[in-house]
Amino acid sequence: MKQYDRITDPAVLGRLWACAGGAAADPANGFSGVPAAARCFSDGAYAAQTGKDTKLEFYAGGAARFIDLAAGMAFTVPAEEVAVDYTLAAYRTQYRFGDSVLTASAETKNPYTDLENGWFIHINEWTIRHLVNPAYYKNQGLTLLNADRLGFGITPVGADGTSDGTRPYPTVKEGNTAMRKGYEIFRFDIRIDDAEGIERPYYNIGIIRKQGELAFFGLFVMKSKEDRAAVMDGIVMSYTQFAGTGTAKNYFAPGAAKEDPHWSEETRDFFRKFTTQTQKSWGVFSYSMPGEEESLHAGGGNYDKFYRNSVAMQKFIEEKVWGGKKYDVYMTYTHLGRGAWGDKTRVPHYYPVDMSIALAHGSGFDERPTLEFTFQYTTNNNLVDEELTPMFDIMRGRYDDYFTRLARDIKAYAKPVMFRLNNEMNSDWTSYSGIMTLLDPDIFTMTWRRLYEIFLKNGVDNVIWVWNPIARSCPFSGWGEDLCYFPGTDCVQLLGGTSYEANNYTGDAMRQLVTFRQHYATLYEKNRPYFGEWSMIVGEFACGSGGAASGKIGRNAAAQAEWVKGMFEELNAEDPAPYVKQIKGLIWFNCNDYAGELVSNRFRFTDAGTGDKGEDYSDLGQTWEAFREGFSNAKRG
Repeated sequence: MKQYDRITDPAVLGRLWACAGGAAADPANGFSGVPAAARCFSDGAYAAQTGKDTKLEFYAGGAARFIDLAAGMAFTVPAEEVAVDYTLAAYRTQYRFGDSVLTASAETKNPYTDLENGWFIHINEWTIRHLVNPAYYKNQGLTLLNADRLGFGITPVGADGTSDGTRPYPTVKEGNTAMRKGYEIFRFDIRIDDAEGIERPYYNIGIIRKQGELAFFGLFVMKSKEDRAAVMDGIVMSYTQFAGTGTAKNYFAPGAAKEDPHWSEETRDFFRKFTTQTQKSWGVFSYSMPGEEESLHAGGGNYDKFYRNSVAMQKFIEEKVWGGKKYDVYMTYTHLGRGAWGDKTRVPHYYPVDMSIALAHGSGFDERPTLEFTFQYTTNNNLVDEELTPMFDIMRGRYDDYFTRLARDIKAYAKPVMFRLNNEMNSDWTSYSGIMTLLDPDIFTMTWRRLYEIFLKNGVDNVIWVWNPIARSCPFSGWGEDLCYFPGTDCVQLLGGTSYEANNYTGDAMRQLVTFRQHYATLYEKNRPYFGEWSMIVGEFACGSGGAASGKIGRNAAAQAEWVKGMFEELNAEDPAPYVKQIKGLIWFNCNDYAGELVSNRFRFTDAGTGDKGEDYSDLGQTWEAFREGFSNAKRG
């Protein structure tokens, strides 16, 4: 049997039909008995027999019935010509038919199932949070087409600033329970307005669960060239949930990272040296470089102040904290700028060519550090409760001129840049996360590739693209897992890693610490099936020393020092663990998180006397000593 041939043998069809049990039946769509044709996807390939991870496809009467035995979910689509992508089948599966792309996932990761209102929290906080907020549609230029027939009541934010006493955004107490007996359904039909150039501007979203079920629901997100509300209604009405058998798997296999053929010789040589080194390249993030137009050159705006502080911080860390160890990598952040696109008061952030040259402009293997430039698609510093994301305007092409200037400025920098685009995308706190883009991570990959193509068009030959998810995806989900955001091996060359140890424990911190090894060996094991041959830069990380929001500030300074000491024991080991070998660079995040005026996560280990917020870090001498000792014991070569 050829890999994609449909099975028509009655005996085999009968056996596959029996394997599906009652999940195969959908009389309303013509699946009352053994159909005329089927396909069986088993453990990574089409076959005539089931396996540990089996997906069944039945075809009859112009419809296709899909049964994921491992996930425990079945549904029908009104088309017999369907192209199915099982690449990320442990997280989601995609189906292409007509002018539509349907993404389906069996969601089982609700962490609140032990709470009486666990489903309410999960669906409102991590799934429909923005979809039920009128401000979200207004700000992004979207139209909710079925606002008059959602079938559930939205509780707006009241005078107390919340909708339920806790959440500062609209919530829904219960979905539509009249549409289908025994089930709760959420349905959204949405149009992206002013969509010239957007191939599929219509989104039909269906969420369905059995009433009373806390841990399992089906999520369907379909994008099309026209409104397909009736199709989505049919999908949720055909949905069947059952006890799964086997184990769902991913079949994503990128192999080794590929050098970009457009690179300059210097960029290629840097990449090869960076990824084959046995030592580690080190850097610190303390300040963003200024991006406002008036601050891009010496003597203008905040340029001189930012430059003085940056130099003072680097000098102090190198000499006092690190005992003479020099920065190999200089990391900075820039985002699109403040305000919505088109707002005359908007302050765009441009690439700081002059300061990049002044503070970096090297390879880290010469006398100057290489630049890691973190760029984010946000116009409000990722304040997602403001219901703002520029992602739809990026798809509309409204940032193309801006991106062209970015490309030309980075090219003008003329040295290798590790370009870390939109880090921590598999989250619910970034403006470019899937929860901000209609539950569709494909929008992330499309906008990544849009910028990549603009860079190519403008001859940028000095950028190494870094893809950097957060270690633990949040929302806990299948649809929002990190691999759903991977834009492709042709436009990513380095794996980024981020896993923080907050160290805000109120008891014995020494006994509660999650060590560097635990954080990054766990991340390595998660990545190993897919990126085992790739090199990683830990794009940002830190261990805190105890924030004031949860107790006495700095109370866990000794535990922080032990954490750093343990980290260097791992990094400097005679025979390092595989996860250590994969790590080629590390960037300490020398900044704090705040809850109001109080430090919530005290990751900073010095302010170098620059006077920021008047905070004192003299209690972290043990941490400084742990760094000095670790660097003195590090091997070179």
